[in-house]
Amino acid sequence: MDVLSDVLRIVRLTGSIFFTADLYDPWSVSSPSHEVLLRYMPKNAECVTLFHIVKEGGCWFKTESSKSFLLEKGSVIIFPQSCPHIMCSSMSIRPKPVIELLKFEKITGLLEYGGNGERTKLICGYLFCDQRFNPLLGAMPEMLILLPQKENGNPDLPGLFPELLPNVLTIFPGSWLDVTINHLITEIGGKNAGSDTIITRLTELMYVEVLRNYMQGLPEKSNGWLAGLRDAEVGKALMYLHAHPEEKWNVEQLAEKVGVSRSAFAQRFSDLIGESPIKYLTAWRMQLAQHLLLQPDLSMPLVAEKVGYDSDIAFNRAFKRYVGVPPAKWRDHKLASA
Repeated sequence: MDVLSDVLRIVRLTGSIFFTADLYDPWSVSSPSHEVLLRYMPKNAECVTLFHIVKEGGCWFKTESSKSFLLEKGSVIIFPQSCPHIMCSSMSIRPKPVIELLKFEKITGLLEYGGNGERTKLICGYLFCDQRFNPLLGAMPEMLILLPQKENGNPDLPGLFPELLPNVLTIFPGSWLDVTINHLITEIGGKNAGSDTIITRLTELMYVEVLRNYMQGLPEKSNGWLAGLRDAEVGKALMYLHAHPEEKWNVEQLAEKVGVSRSAFAQRFSDLIGESPIKYLTAWRMQLAQHLLLQPDLSMPLVAEKVGYDSDIAFNRAFKRYVGVPPAKWRDHKLASA
C-alpha cells in the first residue's frame, strides 16, 4: 500500500493555470486570501495550492510571516495552503490586488501590467482538491521553493534567508521534475490540441514529484505526516490503516504488527503525526467515506461497512459528529452543487 498515493487518490488533486503575466518594472501585485480564491474554483473545491514559475527575469516575494526574497529565471515557488503573498519588482511599491487587475469572471488569461522597465514573465497556476485532508496539508510548510541547479553544482540562492533553506528543493538538469516543468512551460506557450488536458496532468505530476522530493529530504528529527510516512514503525502502521480501514484496529494490534511495544508505538505515532492512531483512523475513515458517498452505486450501509462501521446508524452518528451534517444530507448537497 502506497499511503501517499492513496491519500492523493481520495482527495482528487486537479491542477491548471490561472494566468500568464508580462510584468514591467515597476510593478507589484498581491494574491487574494484562500477564502477569496475558492470563489473562483469549482464548487467542490475545499482547498487550493498556488504556484508561480519565473519564466523570465526576476521577482521578489513576501508573505505576512516571511521577509522578502528574490527568485530568478527557472525558479518555482509553491504555496501549499495558498497563503496571501506579494509579488513585485521592488518592495517599495504599493501592491495592486491581482483580481482587480484581471477583471475577469475567472482568474484566467494574460496579465500585462507595470511601467516601462525590465520585463518579468510569470506562469501562475493552481491545484485544488475536493477534500481538506488535514494531515497532508498540515505537513506542508507555508511555501516550497524550487531552484535550478547551477553549473557549480549548487542551486542559486539569491535573497533567501536561512529560515527558508529547509524548504528549498533543487531542480536537477534532466530530472523528472526538470522535464515536467519544461514540458509544462512549452504546453502553456503553445496552442496544440489537447493542451488543457496535458497542462492539468503536468501540474499534478509536478506537485506529486515535489511532495516526494520534500518528504525524502526531510531532516531526521522532523515531525508531521510526511515524516511519519518515512518512519519505519509509523509508516508501516499507516500502511495497515490505509490498506484496511474497515478493520477494528486498536493500538495493541498495530503495535504488534509493527513489532514494538504498545507504549513506544503510541508515543512515536503521536509525536510524529500529532494525534493518536485511533483518532487518525477515524479522520481517515471520514475522508474515505466522503469519497465513497459520491459513488452512486454504493448504498449507505455498504459505505458504512467499507469504513469500519457495523451499521449505517453508527456510521451516521460518527459522520455527523466529524463533518457536522448527516452523510445523506452531505451527499445531497455535494451532488446538487456539482
